[in-house]
Amino acid sequence: MANRDAPSAEAEKSPSLFYPHHLFLEALTAVAVLLILTLLSFVWDVPLEEMADPGDVTYVPRPEWYFLFYFQLLKYFEGPLVVIGTCVLPALVFTLLILLPFLDKGETTRIRKRPVAAAVCLASLFSVVALTVISVVEDELHGYRMVLPPITGEQIAEGEDIFGRFCQICHSMDGKGGFIAPDLTQIGSRANRAYIERVVLNPQIVSQTTIMSLIPLSDPERHAVSAYLSRKKETGQKK
Repeated sequence: MANRDAPSAEAEKSPSLFYPHHLFLEALTAVAVLLILTLLSFVWDVPLEEMADPGDVTYVPRPEWYFLFYFQLLKYFEGPLVVIGTCVLPALVFTLLILLPFLDKGETTRIRKRPVAAAVCLASLFSVVALTVISVVEDELHGYRMVLPPITGEQIAEGEDIFGRFCQICHSMDGKGGFIAPDLTQIGSRANRAYIERVVLNPQIVSQTTIMSLIPLSDPERHAVSAYLSRKKETGQKK
């Protein structure tokens, strides 16, 4: 006796209509994802950065994580080649997506029997993930993306002590210190805390010929120095 639960060959081959079956599933999935994201927005706060300052020229903007792969890709096309990354490649990708159903006309949905579609999908996924990881790693190495702890009085006091021991030999602060390097009395009015962190982490971002040496500070010590210097503004240290 035949197994009634086993689907027949005709049932497997019968196509389902896009409307209303497939469209209904797509809409149901979209609503479910929207509800999940809405619930998560109530549970976790959005990690906002500092208030935007139009006069701050040290801020290094970065796109959201889902655009980092394209942001990284554009780095490889400079000068006259920028049109390739901004126009040519996106046009080729969208053209390939449009032509893919015509290039791969297999009736089955099994991946092993659709090599062209599987290869394109895997190659695209690998490229996006690889470019995203490279972008994150490069930003971490250059200090563009960093999570800074809130500024405390203890941090400012520690930063002032570290600055006096390591930095004030060359830099001056409130009329005291060396005169080899720029005066940092009002550095907080010219640069935000994130930029100060990047300079301490990599002095060459200011200039490739800088004489400032890399100070071997731990992350908490570097955070303390940036907290102290970021509070040095025109009216003095902000308490």
